[in-house]
Amino acid sequence: MNRREFFWRLVRQNPKEPLATSSGLDPYRPESTLSREDALHLLGRTTFGVSRADVERAMTMTPRQAISALLSNTTQPTPPAWATVDPATESFPSPDARLQEYYRRYAELQRWWLQLMINDGFSIREKLVFFWHNHYCSDYLKVYYPQYMYLQNQTFRQMAWGNVRELARAMVADPAMLIYLDNVASIKGNPNENFARELLELFTLGVNHYTERDIVEAARALTGWRIQGMRGVFNPQLWDPGVKEFLGQRGNFNADDIIRIIFEQDQAARFIATKIYRTFVYDVPNPDIVEQLAQLLKANNYELRPVLEVLLASEHFFDPQVRGAIIKSPIEFIVGMCRQLNFDQLPLDYGVERMAKLTLELLNPPTVEGWKGHHLWINTNTYPLRERIAEYFVEGKRNDNFQNFPAAPNVRAFAESFSSNASARDFVRDVARFLLALEPGPKTQEYLLDALLLGAPEYEWSLSMPNVELRLRSLLKAIMTLPEYQLL
Repeated sequence: MNRREFFWRLVRQNPKEPLATSSGLDPYRPESTLSREDALHLLGRTTFGVSRADVERAMTMTPRQAISALLSNTTQPTPPAWATVDPATESFPSPDARLQEYYRRYAELQRWWLQLMINDGFSIREKLVFFWHNHYCSDYLKVYYPQYMYLQNQTFRQMAWGNVRELARAMVADPAMLIYLDNVASIKGNPNENFARELLELFTLGVNHYTERDIVEAARALTGWRIQGMRGVFNPQLWDPGVKEFLGQRGNFNADDIIRIIFEQDQAARFIATKIYRTFVYDVPNPDIVEQLAQLLKANNYELRPVLEVLLASEHFFDPQVRGAIIKSPIEFIVGMCRQLNFDQLPLDYGVERMAKLTLELLNPPTVEGWKGHHLWINTNTYPLRERIAEYFVEGKRNDNFQNFPAAPNVRAFAESFSSNASARDFVRDVARFLLALEPGPKTQEYLLDALLLGAPEYEWSLSMPNVELRLRSLLKAIMTLPEYQLL
């Protein structure tokens, strides 16, 4: 499979056809432990970065066991000190002082979340937190209060693989969402339609599965919500109690009724299944697989975990055509380098800023539609910037001001983790297999071997040879600037 050609095709044109696979949702090798290639694929798609230790751990498990482990992290992180303080109880010398403090807190919250992503380990949790952040979008510029953005982020974490319908219900009362889509100002007699419209179009059903009348009637039903302290509360005095007609049903509907009726539609399950497929499999959904996932979601009362367990353990997910078919997001690129080289000294402000330069600023999606990603992650600006970031990362330096990190990645320890490190050719092959979604072809392997040896004869290679760290960094730079490195 020529993934270099595939990569450039993705970048130059938006793919419109599903991958040519014949595999379905039957379990993939259910009684066998994962091969190294299988483990790399599973972890690459379900986490923000693959460590050597995580690969070794996964190889002791069957697909089902590995997925169960990925879905087992329920520990809750310690929040920033200010994150649970009611904004109404805080005082500042002036509005400008409040604004400056809020900007400082948002920067801290971005760094806090990035640290969680780097340290998440053998877990799908932060990947799903970002999935929901990109689904139920809010941005810090509109929301203003950093406590509310933290609260929403934590709701995504607590409900990451839980009930999809209940998460939608939680978003109705979410303070950040109430502000972001203006439902906090929606009252009987003057309903605001923003939240109702996006609830139907972007969050649950998609275009052409509702009418403008449905939006109007849903907006009436969703009136009456206000923020009290750190939560959304329903004020029945501000709610429109009149009869509404919504998606073919008639009644004195409130927010709970709207959510109930939406998720009675087959399209709601299909819509969520499509987004799950695009995140974990490929950007162009396979309609047959999506339909099966949608039926599974409905059969499990909209619990997401059973759907993930089936999809991620399926022959379709592990199909050779699926591997290396997704372009890394800026998070997967930055965090992935840290986890691949077991590096925990990345300056977090730099990581946040570089991801923003690569078109993904945490907590600040470009629109209510979120980041569309995939082939849009790469353009004439972001691709060369990724190359420069990777080259400087291997050296332990920032590429924005060329200052050193607190420490550089320990390339010798990385090399020592490969049992093949005594043979230059075998070592290059194994490092490339670990860092790339698919094994490179013979010409690329020769190019990488030259990058390691830097003119020395192959027989002279060893970890004790002069300038070995220079040679190791040369190899890593060569791999991390390949087009193939941008694929998962």
